[in-house]
Amino acid sequence: MRSQSVACVRNSGDSVALQKKIDILETLLSVIPDAVIVADLEGRFLLFNPAAERILGIGAEHLNPEDWTAAYGCYLPDKITPFPPHQLPLFRAIQGEKVDDVLIYIKNEQKPSGVWISVSGKPLLDEDGAIQGGMVIFRDATKRKLAEERFHSASSCLAVLIENQQSGILIENEAGRIVSINQAFCDLFNILLPPAELIGTDCTEYAEQAKNLFLDPEAFVRQIQEILHGKSIVMNEELFLADGRVFQRDYIPLIVDDKYRGHLWQYRDNTERHRIQDRIKVYERLCTALEQTADSVIITDRQGVIEYVNPAFEMTTGFSRTEALGRTPQILKSGRHNKEFYRNLWAEVLAGRPFRCTIVNKRKTGEFYWAQQTITPLKGDDGDITHFVSVLKDITDLIEKKDQEAKLLVAREVQQRFYGVTASVPGYDIAGTAFPAEETGGDYFDFINMPGDCLGIAIGDVCGHGVGAALVMAETRAYLRSFASCSSDMAEILSRVNQSLVPDLDNGQFVTLLLCCLDPHQRILRFASAGHVPGFLLNKSGEVDSTLGGTGPPLGLFPDSRFSSDKISFSEPGQVLLLPTDGIMESMDPDGTPFGIPRVVEYLGFHRRETARQIVEGLCIAAKGHAASQSPLDDITAVVIKVI
Repeated sequence: MRSQSVACVRNSGDSVALQKKIDILETLLSVIPDAVIVADLEGRFLLFNPAAERILGIGAEHLNPEDWTAAYGCYLPDKITPFPPHQLPLFRAIQGEKVDDVLIYIKNEQKPSGVWISVSGKPLLDEDGAIQGGMVIFRDATKRKLAEERFHSASSCLAVLIENQQSGILIENEAGRIVSINQAFCDLFNILLPPAELIGTDCTEYAEQAKNLFLDPEAFVRQIQEILHGKSIVMNEELFLADGRVFQRDYIPLIVDDKYRGHLWQYRDNTERHRIQDRIKVYERLCTALEQTADSVIITDRQGVIEYVNPAFEMTTGFSRTEALGRTPQILKSGRHNKEFYRNLWAEVLAGRPFRCTIVNKRKTGEFYWAQQTITPLKGDDGDITHFVSVLKDITDLIEKKDQEAKLLVAREVQQRFYGVTASVPGYDIAGTAFPAEETGGDYFDFINMPGDCLGIAIGDVCGHGVGAALVMAETRAYLRSFASCSSDMAEILSRVNQSLVPDLDNGQFVTLLLCCLDPHQRILRFASAGHVPGFLLNKSGEVDSTLGGTGPPLGLFPDSRFSSDKISFSEPGQVLLLPTDGIMESMDPDGTPFGIPRVVEYLGFHRRETARQIVEGLCIAAKGHAASQSPLDDITAVVIKVI
């Protein structure tokens, strides 16, 4: 049924097309909260919904369009001038014109206080495109209009106050246009135009010009954008300028009737206050520096008698302040330096020059430690030396670390020579590479000459990484090369290597190893695995034909471990064999997703026509790239063999 609240006046002469449109509109009125009015070409109201009557205060009347303005009390935005009837949105819609968001002030006997409406209209067309009438939709815009008026009124009231502020003030509306700005703001940012000429302009241009005043220009612009996006109050934000000045900034969003209407910026030149604060902070730091410094500080008189030591001295040397005061620094003497050393020391400081050295001292416990020492003479007003200040930095850990780094460097150079092995077998393209997670790693690959012109290919992974793993790797390599030189039985070689490693490895240490023997005459590959991740054999189409899985436990765990071997045909041109370590598959991205076997196989299939060197290095780089900026958790190593 049609709503009884809808006032409808129908002309029997209306076209069927127009009638259909009216029927549809009437049906939609039950769910549309806005006011809707439809009129035919003569201006007769065909549809006038309750929302329209409620907002206007008057329902559908039998009127000529020329009388609409007077009957409903329609005025221009000045609230005084009657709205020209021929400019009313419904009249224009009947004439075939589309109008959007026309603001009309309504005031009549039923609406004596007046209401604002925002009206949009469009013509109604039949199926042939002929105009059959017009329709308008409008809503009550009183609250919005009043809010705008209050905003502009408040802006006017603030203008005098803002202009007389010593701080730089800038007010922008929600569109980023300048509503108010004072001379102090222009002076701070070297804007030459007077404030009056800036009203209504876009402040973005001036922000771009002003950014070069600051130490970090792009950060200045970026911070403004972030503040505007957040629309939260910001107070006392400090900004540093390239010329040494310091500004303090406030941002206050302007909210009217729970709606964002713009914002206020306030800038203050805080340079002098900032300098005073900096001097106070420096003074406070100087007052506490001696007590809080991590380095040992000793102050002696001209004769070398200790008058002050700080807490770090007590912690480093083991001597308490009470034990040190009144004595000389000889309590730290280690006996490692000769008399000439101390003669040079005194000659320098008594000449008024600082003395710097690396010295070995002795703690109260008798333990030696390394220290970087600086002794500085202090002079009185007359220029004579009155005291000596000695600062000693304990560098024992640094010395030991450098020693360890030297050992690591040697180990890495040795290991890199291991990784430099190459192999050449007729009919095959072979390459291997390794990317240790640390200076040295526990991954291992090797090419070994075996009986019968066969090539041994080994790839392994020692539990963990670092120096310890590298040493186990080197030991495993030595055993493997020794046993492989006189046997081509993969299982037997692994058994012998395992028996040799078990006594040498600590509890929990182990080695996974995949050992292959490539026979170029029979064109087969024999292999045995000690708990290692599988290898993958892809056919020339890039599909996985075989996997070289485990045939025994890891090496070094059990003395009686048993291993078996297997073999595959490896003769078809285009076949690609990958022998990886688990570091490739387990390389994690920042979200914790591993590189995984599917990505490995996909990479091999896509790049299978490249050389073995290109494939193996590209795969390892892809696995490292998957981890993005994260440090790799494990060594990444692989060997690729192609049948050519």
